[in-house]
Amino acid sequence: METIQTDIVIIGAGYAGIAAAKQLYEEGKRFVVVEARDRIGGRTHTQTLDCGATIDVGAQWIGPTQHHIWKWVKETNTETYDTFDSGKNILSWKNKISTYKGTIPKIDPIALIDLGLAIEKINKLCKQIPLEAPWSHPKAKEYDAITLHSWIEKNMFTKKAKHLFNIGVETVFAAESHEISLLHALFYCHSGDNMEALISIANGAQQTLLKGGTHGMLQKVALPFTDKIYLNNPVLKIVQDENSVMVETENIIVKAKKCIATLPPTLLSTIKFHPILPQRKAQLIQRVPMGAAMKCFCIYETPFWRKLGFSGQIVSDTSPVKVTFDCTDAATDKGVLLVFVEGNNARNFIELPEAVRKEKVLSELVKYFGSEAKNIIEYKDKCWTEEEYSRGCYAGNMPTGVLTQFGKSLREPFMHVHFAGTETAIRWNGYMDGAIESGFRAVDEMLKTLS
Repeated sequence: METIQTDIVIIGAGYAGIAAAKQLYEEGKRFVVVEARDRIGGRTHTQTLDCGATIDVGAQWIGPTQHHIWKWVKETNTETYDTFDSGKNILSWKNKISTYKGTIPKIDPIALIDLGLAIEKINKLCKQIPLEAPWSHPKAKEYDAITLHSWIEKNMFTKKAKHLFNIGVETVFAAESHEISLLHALFYCHSGDNMEALISIANGAQQTLLKGGTHGMLQKVALPFTDKIYLNNPVLKIVQDENSVMVETENIIVKAKKCIATLPPTLLSTIKFHPILPQRKAQLIQRVPMGAAMKCFCIYETPFWRKLGFSGQIVSDTSPVKVTFDCTDAATDKGVLLVFVEGNNARNFIELPEAVRKEKVLSELVKYFGSEAKNIIEYKDKCWTEEEYSRGCYAGNMPTGVLTQFGKSLREPFMHVHFAGTETAIRWNGYMDGAIESGFRAVDEMLKTLS
């Protein structure tokens, strides 16, 4: 077994790990990155399909206030294009299909007012949550004692508005509203500007896509230090003493002064720590389940729905096609339609054979776009709950009681181990931008202890 001696070892080569490595590289520090997968990128994964279309089966969008990732876009000269957002959107509700424009579907006036007021209330509440310490809010315990679902039931009055709000929740969290504490939901919305920004395309979290995918840009960022990245090395053990830390995989042992772990909280439980993790950190990582997200891509010769006057966006009350986006790159002639399946729908859908999943998606799309929707040239889906080194997507969600009882230990170092990853981010928690922020924060924190 090879032994590597260095100053800093980073666990994980996703956006957080590569951000940490980039900063250390630029500051001339000695480091290595240990990655479980056979690739960098973590919960981002760009694939080129047989038909030639390039898709992101993992994280893909960036929004206007995500400053860290935009800086990388400029530094790497990565081209971008906006998500197609012209034409009629489709709303399907109780077997009735209607069209609308903008983010909020045109529903009956009472339901529309109900939905608008609920979004306004969430936006107002979330702005009051301190991003660095959500648990310090005067009503933190009250908000953390109830689920987002309970708040919806208490504050919304029409079935249609509640249903549309819940679809928004599933799209944002890849989880059901009853799985998330209200405090976590408020923190998350504030972290990403507000609820409206998280569900929007224009000026929102789904505004911009990267040409060549999110993985292509990350490879450019990592290029100067790829020789320091050790792939196919899942970490088995972290051993610490007063002066050093040792990270062990099946193939290598890395001896260092400091460690930055960028795994999602739940995956930290797969590593054996010696000494063992402090009890509060150990309790925390047992309580942050990953969201469940599935992406189904239908590739067509052209984005035919555009010539019919449609944007490609669907909001529906029928699974699996509840939310869709047109992700076509204008520079190619292929039409790329993305169907999101999230929360419990994703857990159920992945259990079906792929051929059945494909058939179900296409039969739903035919309802909205006509028989032409059958004529795909390729279908590709991806469920992140099956990924061994993610176990879900987009991020870890906090059920009731977790933030107030264990939130303080999220970013708290343990001896020589510092913690990063998008779940530890203050701004854009759960997003690539948040992952970058967390990597930079962990390095700054760690370098202070070294000096």
